[in-house]
Amino acid sequence: MPGHIGRQTVALLEAPLVAGAYNKQVRDWAHPASTEVGRCTVDITGTSETKNASDQTVTTARLDLPARAPRVTEWMRVSWQGRTWEVDGVPSDPEETGPLAGQVVNLREVAG
Repeated sequence: MPGHIGRQTVALLEAPLVAGAYNKQVRDWAHPASTEVGRCTVDITGTSETKNASDQTVTTARLDLPARAPRVTEWMRVSWQGRTWEVDGVPSDPEETGPLAGQVVNLREVAG
């Protein structure tokens, strides 16, 4: 039986929109709002590494949120175990599968 299912805590990061260059709205990731969510499961789903002019590692993970957790959008980031992950793609809609279902979010971290 797998361990740590529903025992992890993540922080959902949401950056406010601020005025950028040329009257463009940009996200202020220096000052994100943070919301902690418990009873989550995070599974590393894959890694890839390139060794060209610069070394780069891409790690992907799947975040399973509990029912009634705050909804995650593609404009957010997730902090888990001291690492900041970007939301990869558009997360699933938990309301499509019923009121007791949690949201599933694909995450990606690029290092290097």
